[in-house]
Amino acid sequence: MKNEMNMNEMITQLHGLYQRDPEEFERMSRLLIDQAIESFPAEHRQRAYGLQFQLEHKLRKFNDPVARMNKMVEIFWDQVLVFQQVLEDPEGYLSEKDKNKQEGKVIPFAPRGSRQLH
Repeated sequence: MKNEMNMNEMITQLHGLYQRDPEEFERMSRLLIDQAIESFPAEHRQRAYGLQFQLEHKLRKFNDPVARMNKMVEIFWDQVLVFQQVLEDPEGYLSEKDKNKQEGKVIPFAPRGSRQLH
């Protein structure tokens, strides 16, 4: 119950901060996100930062807080459906994912020292 009370207080404070000073709100929310990710086991942090980057990329075109929240809810439920697919048919999910995988293009670089700069 204590954590719930702290969370409600934090949400109230962040809401007020967003209304008073949107730039400070962004700084504070970035700090809270980074603190949360840094609390993860070290082997999961890089993936978490990558997922956070993808989420922010998807949300960046939504400036209205309600539209942004609605998009976050949509993303959440999309991921719940993926999770459900994995639980119901993990092999099928992985084989479908492998089928849709696109190979990256490897760009050849000349060996060091073999090219002259102009």
